[in-house]
Amino acid sequence: MAALARRRVDGFIVTPVRDDQSYLRVHVDRGTPLVCVDREPHGIEADTVTTSNVDGARAAVRHLVAQGHRRIAFLCDFERIQTAALRRQGYLDELAAAGLDADPALVVLGLHDDPSATAAARRLLALPGPPTANFSSQNLVTIGTIRALQQLGLENDVALVGFDDVETSDLLRPATTTVAQDPDRIGRLAAERLFARINGDTSPPGHLVVPTRLVVRGSGELPGPGRR
Repeated sequence: MAALARRRVDGFIVTPVRDDQSYLRVHVDRGTPLVCVDREPHGIEADTVTTSNVDGARAAVRHLVAQGHRRIAFLCDFERIQTAALRRQGYLDELAAAGLDADPALVVLGLHDDPSATAAARRLLALPGPPTANFSSQNLVTIGTIRALQQLGLENDVALVGFDDVETSDLLRPATTTVAQDPDRIGRLAAERLFARINGDTSPPGHLVVPTRLVVRGSGELPGPGRR
């Protein structure tokens, strides 16, 4: 960003990755417009456009509960990642709303790639009381979970909903039900906020939340015990 700033760019659209974005304060203090996408910044105040992570996760769990599932596993990325933490919160909130206890044995955190997700899903499915459904927090975790289900021959028995759409998910059998984000709308809103700032908008920084949608394809509709 320093190199871009030296070229006197008019503004920045940033996806925060670090835990603290105070290093961006120098640009804010100079009056350079800045919009954050995907995650809320810490250490500075800035316009932000994010996905409805909590609501999207709640919709996924609600959908699985509606199919008769009560033992729903959650496979998650590193919880230090803001989006992962919010999706875990949505998972827990919806279980509570459904009157279901969250079993710590069914929650696996720190999955950063599909091999680790495959191994975790296999461990869960080997439990004495295995999950009848899985909710995965991002696309690499979803891919790993799909691989585990296929390796064990359980893809038509254990339900799955993934957060983030997975390329070619409609070609699988069953096709993968997902919570889809709207990156086009996120990008458009971020650009609109940035241009508004460049054009002189001095209103307080705001936070825009873009809804997700549940894309029903088959894997999330596999029935729970007693409904088969």
